[in-house]
Amino acid sequence: MAIRKGTGAGRTGTHAVLASRRRVQLLDALRASPTPMTVGELAALCELHVTTVRFHLDALTSAGLVSAEPERNPARGRPRRLYRALAPLEPGHADSGYQGLARVLAAHWAGAEGGDPVSRAEAAGRAWALDDLTGTPGSPRSIEDAASTLTTLFAEMGFDPELESTSEEMRIRLHACPFESVARQSPNVVCALHLGLMRGVLDRLGAPETDNRLIPWETPQTCVAHLARR
Repeated sequence: MAIRKGTGAGRTGTHAVLASRRRVQLLDALRASPTPMTVGELAALCELHVTTVRFHLDALTSAGLVSAEPERNPARGRPRRLYRALAPLEPGHADSGYQGLARVLAAHWAGAEGGDPVSRAEAAGRAWALDDLTGTPGSPRSIEDAASTLTTLFAEMGFDPELESTSEEMRIRLHACPFESVARQSPNVVCALHLGLMRGVLDRLGAPETDNRLIPWETPQTCVAHLARR
């Protein structure tokens, strides 16, 4: 089952790499560091092998999330390669035209008459998934496979997802929301749309039945999608 790419190779290169928990871990470490870090420093901090760190840093650099530069004035020997996280778009930054349009539509929909706007938003999300985001349905998949596909989809859309699993459920933690400014003003509509999208993708995949839900702002900065076995 293939998920259609959101806006082409450029977007996939920027966001799909964040479906890896290790890459998110390395990116968070770089964002928290006041100075650039070497491969060795990152490997020690994150308890990873140097070769593994180098592999993931190459992907993050290619995606434009991390910059690499040679060390200036090394004490001895060849200059080391230093890595730093590139500054993300800050919340509240000037919206794109799409964000502005989304805000107007969400506000209008939330106040419109003729049915529950939350239910209508979820239905719209399902239709989005069934009509536009996936190909021909395949054979039923495991919950793990479905969660992995959803994680990739969320990464392509810019949600900076991290897949977590326990013996009872799969959790997809969303560290960023490309629609955050709109979602905070109209959370019922925007979050219901994303819930419908998630459920529509599960239907399209032919995934096993699950108890699924989306918790907006479980922390001040993250939302979480839950998939539990029935």
